[in-house]
Amino acid sequence: MAYTEDDLAEVRRGILDLATGKRVARITYNGRTVEYSGSGDLDKLREVERQIIAYLATNKRRTRTRSVRTSKGL
Repeated sequence: MAYTEDDLAEVRRGILDLATGKRVARITYNGRTVEYSGSGDLDKLREVERQIIAYLATNKRRTRTRSVRTSKGL
């Protein structure tokens, strides 16, 4: 499963909707649409959020910078 930052934003929007009292949150992530409702599904959405965050953290590209000095000033 490949997640994107947009998927994370969508899940967070769903968490906010359920937390503020909206009955049903319809979320589309990873190419599929799922409906969540109630406090039990709020926990499921938070778990999906943790999975997406973990996926994005492991797949970020690291950049490395190296500085080179020579004795002759080149």
